[in-house]
Amino acid sequence: MPPVNLPPKQKTAILLVSLPPEVSQGIFKELGPEEVQAITTEIAKLPQISPETRAQVIQEFLEQDAGGGGASNPFSGLIGLGTRSIGGTSGIGAPPSSSGFTNTAAMPGTSSRPLDFLRRVDPRQLLQLIRKEHPQTIAVVLNYLQPNQASAVLGDLTPQVQTEVARRLAELHPVEPEILNELEKILESRLHQALEEGSYTHSDGRETLLKILDTADKTTEERVLTGLTHKSPRLVSDLKTKLCDFEDLNSIDDASLQQVLRLTDFRDLVLALKGADRELSERVYRFLSPDVARALRDDVESLGQISWDEIKQAQQQIRNILRGLVTLGKIKFR
Repeated sequence: MPPVNLPPKQKTAILLVSLPPEVSQGIFKELGPEEVQAITTEIAKLPQISPETRAQVIQEFLEQDAGGGGASNPFSGLIGLGTRSIGGTSGIGAPPSSSGFTNTAAMPGTSSRPLDFLRRVDPRQLLQLIRKEHPQTIAVVLNYLQPNQASAVLGDLTPQVQTEVARRLAELHPVEPEILNELEKILESRLHQALEEGSYTHSDGRETLLKILDTADKTTEERVLTGLTHKSPRLVSDLKTKLCDFEDLNSIDDASLQQVLRLTDFRDLVLALKGADRELSERVYRFLSPDVARALRDDVESLGQISWDEIKQAQQQIRNILRGLVTLGKIKFR
């Protein structure tokens, strides 16, 4: 396959947006501040990339990786990082298929985990692949996805189908390997056909960068945003708005806070407020009815020794609700 005639920085950006966000985030951790700044700026400027171009860029990276690269190698700073970031060569260690996924992930029977290639598919694309399937088939597919991926797919199903799929998933028994192999072949064929027909829309670079930062740890997120501040202050401002944290509940208007609280599980709110500052806690109490506020305050104050991980996990759940509402344009900042 001939090399893609694109600038080196753009090739690197395409490579990183073609990988699962958690892999790209692992690579970012290995790079220096200047490299992170250059690549994230390039990602934000990316146009829509065809599956063929993605596949060529990944293939070129793999060939350079195997050969050790050189001064002219556009991926010289990334050689070896891709495989290290996912603990081996299962994700980036074989030539890519025409869909942009690696052969080891896409070929039935070659992965240690059934339906593993689907873990690299965007939830919206995945929903298009399986939404017309029987609820039992959808339940089987969800059983082999990553939890956040399965949650996104389940959330977009109609309420009736959601209920049926959830019931079947809870009652699911081990599936025969032959059935899983056949399902892999059908879904992979359907995915390739859809990509070739261009029936899937591809998210732009800014959306992909948001996904990468959304899965990154706080240190990586801050390093990327700091690196971008001088070159693209508007971009950073937009990213920070969409990457809001739990503490940003203090920065949204009253109507927005009410929306978040309506969608928040009571137990998560108790744990989250245990680690919140006094100003935010008091503001939350004021938005609740006197009885509910009193019960909530009592629960928070009577909470025993709780690990910081539990508190952060609860705050993360509320942050995810806030981010989702921001994405939908439902949140206004004060």
